Amino acid sequence: MPALNRRRAERLAVLLDEAAGGRRHRRRTDLDEELGDLVRLAGRIAEVPGPKPDPEFRAHLRRLLLATIQREGIGATAVAKAEEAARRAALEGETQTVDPVPARTRRTRAAVLTGVTVGALALSGVSAASTNSLPGEALYPLKITAEKAQLALAGSEEGRGELYLKFAADRLDEAGRVRSGASGLLREMDEATRAGVQRITSVAVRNNDPSHLAAITRFVDRQRAGLGKLHLPSREEEVRLASLALLDSVQVRVELLHRALAGECQYHPEPDTLGPVPRCE
Repeated sequence: MPALNRRRAERLAVLLDEAAGGRRHRRRTDLDEELGDLVRLAGRIAEVPGPKPDPEFRAHLRRLLLATIQREGIGATAVAKAEEAARRAALEGETQTVDPVPARTRRTRAAVLTGVTVGALALSGVSAASTNSLPGEALYPLKITAEKAQLALAGSEEGRGELYLKFAADRLDEAGRVRSGASGLLREMDEATRAGVQRITSVAVRNNDPSHLAAITRFVDRQRAGLGKLHLPSREEEVRLASLALLDSVQVRVELLHRALAGECQYHPEPDTLGPVPRCE
């Protein structure tokens, strides 16, 4: 497990233990705010009454947990690995005692499994009830917390970028269904759009692969069509036009990036809110 992921898992274990009533640790870390979304999601899921995960989800979660156990090692697997390490140390003449299952290892692996479980639950029937909720409704905070948890558990920057674009599409859908407050949702949509585009364009340039940009093009087409059908009060029309202008900027950026990735342009030294900035003559 990479050092950063191990540190995140260990800190998550501490925060989950504190949330469950365990001894509080005075020391705070730079990960607490980020991991706090996962801890809050775990607490909220426990408080939400029904619906219960269906049998298909339970079977999927079981397979996921067993695969994680097999990969990471836990219980008998972990003991076997530790005993093998102890035998190797003895053969090499080393005298230190090897704890079969160190407390730190148990905590890390428990946190990994907890993270997998929470992430799966965020996509399961437990939070499905919040999927169609709107701002002001009781389950909407759970929906937003689940989104943050999905971002925290995403396995790559491109994955996070695609999630941001999905959440931007969700804000547009919500804006079309609320009776008031659509302009605020459109502003949140624009923030998610920038965050998603920035991550995906950065990956495309880093990998020198324009195929990553296809997801942005599809997103722009869908969002532009959705905004065209959105009917807002005249006082909120300016916000809708600003969102359309942002999509135009994203489309231009994608076109320039295609040229840059083909070797026709250079890049500005500093990226902006949409990611790398091509300088094409």
